[in-house]
Amino acid sequence: MDIEHIYDFLIEVQGCKRSDLTPECDLRKDLGIDGDDFSELIESFAKRYQVNMNSYRWYFHHREEGWNLGALFFKPPYEQVETIGICPQLLLKAAQTKMWPISYPSHRIKTGRPDITFNIFLFISIFVVGGLTWFLFKHGA
Repeated sequence: MDIEHIYDFLIEVQGCKRSDLTPECDLRKDLGIDGDDFSELIESFAKRYQVNMNSYRWYFHHREEGWNLGALFFKPPYEQVETIGICPQLLLKAAQTKMWPISYPSHRIKTGRPDITFNIFLFISIFVVGGLTWFLFKHGA
């Protein structure tokens, strides 16, 4: 197996242009793969090349999909660590060894997801206040 197999995979799965691919190009920074697209790419990669991903830590490599208002107040996991880029050369190494090749630095991610809890609380609050406002308006109170 060589780097061309990885390029073909990236072209097939993500629609990357061959001219944008180099052994060291960063999937996120250089190719714009992030969020759910990155997650789906890694899942597909692991399945196709039968790579053991037990040690893989997503939050070192990409953000989550969508806008997270709670992240303005509480750091999500991907903002609690320094980003580590993934390039085709690294994917090739993983495919050849069948193991995820990154040893992550010592780190501590805060337990729970206060950013998500905040989003849920805000959504419920808006729903309740909106419902009460509608009810009071509709019933003339």
